[in-house]
Amino acid sequence: MSAFKLLSVTFLIAVVSNYSAPISAQDFIEPETCELSIASDSAIDWRGLYGRGYEVFEPSEDFEVIMVEVRHIGPPCEFFITATDLGGSVRPSLNGSGGQLAYDLRRQPSGPSIFSPDFIGDQFSRLAGRFGPGPNSTTVELYLTIPSGQAIGGGAYNGQPILRLFRDDPTGPDLMDEVVVDVTVPVPSVLSVEIAEAAPGLRSMDVDLGNLGRDVNKTVVFEVRSNAAITASVSSQNNGMLAHFAGGPSIPYTLSLGDNQMNLQNSAQTIRLRDTGSLLQPVTLDITVNGNPGAAAGQYNDSLMITFIAD
Repeated sequence: MSAFKLLSVTFLIAVVSNYSAPISAQDFIEPETCELSIASDSAIDWRGLYGRGYEVFEPSEDFEVIMVEVRHIGPPCEFFITATDLGGSVRPSLNGSGGQLAYDLRRQPSGPSIFSPDFIGDQFSRLAGRFGPGPNSTTVELYLTIPSGQAIGGGAYNGQPILRLFRDDPTGPDLMDEVVVDVTVPVPSVLSVEIAEAAPGLRSMDVDLGNLGRDVNKTVVFEVRSNAAITASVSSQNNGMLAHFAGGPSIPYTLSLGDNQMNLQNSAQTIRLRDTGSLLQPVTLDITVNGNPGAAAGQYNDSLMITFIAD
């Protein structure tokens, strides 16, 4: 007779449920008053037309878009958005090492502005809307623009516009929410030089000094456009001498650049041009030759290299 032994195995099983009853429409308690909130892009890095930032010589105006969302729950209500520059200046400006760069926030790329020095804005700056009953939201595009033609130095410019959301109650505006946007605008240092008497883009020209038997004064004008400090240097192939084509005696001359007397014996001499505070600065190159009635007949020449550098 065989003996059987009963092997007993016990399993401990825990049964867990995270079930919760679905929320029905009747379970949602609608607030008795209209509640509003605002959200937007937290930061804008202005890249401009060419991806470098604000171009001081670009005549057309560009913009960056700021996306703004207004959320609503509760009964129907009217609202409006207005903006103030955190710096508190009458004309909103971004601050940098080169001064202040004016900017704007607009409903459309060409306006009108939603900036106002008043806390609650005014009829011109308010961007208004209306919500029906229940939870809903709306998206608004604002246009960050920078007026063209500002004489501003290179560097990074920063500022913070504040967007304020008001419920437009019959008893008066009620501030519901606000958001701050960080704005950064790089401004590249640029330099453009043209010879006033030459065709645009020409980088060289011949200067006819005429009869060297009498005193000669000749002026060449450079149209220098820059938003940076400018240094300049002049080098002379013949070290400040007009060389005779057949090897005869040379004739000395003097030269000044932007009212600075240049030492043509020293090609390493550099000068800093006077800061006029303007993007366009005419710079004169003055050549002076004392009369040489006994000079040998023939052609005399020298070759000058004028270099402008934006710091």
